[in-house]
Amino acid sequence: MSRLAGILILLSVSALWLAACSRPQPQSDIVDLVFGASPLWDDGQAEVAFYRLHRTRNQYGEAEEQEVLVGTYLVKHDYDPVREAKARSDASRRVETFKYALFYEMDSGSYQFKRNYVVNARRSDLRPMKASFTSFDWCSNQYREIAISPRGEARFLMRSDDYGNAEQTFDYSAGSYPPSELPLIVRAISLDDGGEAHFRVLLENGETVAAEARLIGSEAMSTAAGDFEARRIEVRYDRPVPSVIAEESDSLETYWIAFNEERMLLRIAGASGRYEMELVEYLRSPYWDEDIYDRLERIRERP
Repeated sequence: MSRLAGILILLSVSALWLAACSRPQPQSDIVDLVFGASPLWDDGQAEVAFYRLHRTRNQYGEAEEQEVLVGTYLVKHDYDPVREAKARSDASRRVETFKYALFYEMDSGSYQFKRNYVVNARRSDLRPMKASFTSFDWCSNQYREIAISPRGEARFLMRSDDYGNAEQTFDYSAGSYPPSELPLIVRAISLDDGGEAHFRVLLENGETVAAEARLIGSEAMSTAAGDFEARRIEVRYDRPVPSVIAEESDSLETYWIAFNEERMLLRIAGASGRYEMELVEYLRSPYWDEDIYDRLERIRERP
């Protein structure tokens, strides 16, 4: 190898190293601890919220107007990292977690799509413990999950009689969150005006996609559920990521979060305009003990 060639290789390696170092790294402290510590979550009830989702493209990426009612709930409970499930009375280990669920049903031609996303995230810092997805679409049932042990060992599992089966293990990357947790992360994120936070979106194969959240400012916002003072937060991804409401996200999304103790998610919109979701009604309820539809004023059908 000539001396010139050696110098060129050294310069190329140095440039790559500098580029890697200059890229913002994910932060493990982006979550505002005040959010998780709020006594609101200790009242023995769950937050139940309903949204209207509008999409201009269907699940196949084809032009089709879709209006979908989306249901969500957020509740605190104890999680057993050994059983990877809600802690029973005899659990040897317990972790306080938030259980966040998002679910909806939609029609397209002969097909009926039922989708359900659930994530368990550690209350203290929203580190994901387990994220799962179930669906039925006339073709098949499907189940997918990522379970992450306290030691950082992650396991992906998929089961379906039509779409195949898969299993994979990988090391969990700190500061990364599955797509189903993003609405919760943006609610809890700690940001000042003009400030930014860096994190990564965790994909099912263990890869991560860099993301940046930035607080743009505050504004008054009117929804079917009432008027709010909202924080407007823009989230930019290095590339589109899987989306629980849009199949695939835009590279830029805007979130409107209520400026109050619970930081209610008010609206999400993709920069392209092909999807947006807005709050219709919400309440706090022990939904396992009462029929919330006796209390709801605007929502009559089930998602």
